[in-house]
Amino acid sequence: MTTDKFRLTYDYWMKLVVMKKLVVMKMKEDVGMNKIKGENGFTLIEVLAVLIIIGVLGAIAIPKLVSSTASAQQKADVATAHEVKMALDRYQVETGTYPTDMTGSGGVVSSASFIPKYISKLDKSTTQQNGADGKKGFGVVSVTADAADPMKMTIPDTVTATNTIMIYLNSNGLAAEVQAYDEDLDEVLWSSAD
Repeated sequence: MTTDKFRLTYDYWMKLVVMKKLVVMKMKEDVGMNKIKGENGFTLIEVLAVLIIIGVLGAIAIPKLVSSTASAQQKADVATAHEVKMALDRYQVETGTYPTDMTGSGGVVSSASFIPKYISKLDKSTTQQNGADGKKGFGVVSVTADAADPMKMTIPDTVTATNTIMIYLNSNGLAAEVQAYDEDLDEVLWSSAD
């Protein structure tokens, strides 16, 4: 009976040792799996840190991009105003006067003697700034010639800009001025008189 008792005790201890080894192996597997999962992914803190960095960079970059776009649109309208003035000057050199049949309405300029021979078109699609639709395009104003100097262009204070690019013509056809305005028509960006 002692041998049976001893045998039972020995079997019991052997089973415990084997079970302990199995439990340890299982624990090592679980720990190893968790370690592998942790190495392949990102923690919540890391993801939040990246999102914060992207947000800060976006807050810095977006206003700069928007302002550079507006500046580029203004420069494009100034370049268009230059082209209009050069076309008017070519017309004046060839005919002796500036066009007297030029009219503007709704941002579109028409003139049978000037368009398309000297410039292809003058309409809203030619200007680039994003002002209100009624302010886009071109405007034409006929200004009464100065009696003392008919070649002098003087724009009266009572004349207000209606479009982003304004063409001012003396009524006698001897002078012309072109001005480019900002999209709100508050500031003159360029004037051919300068």
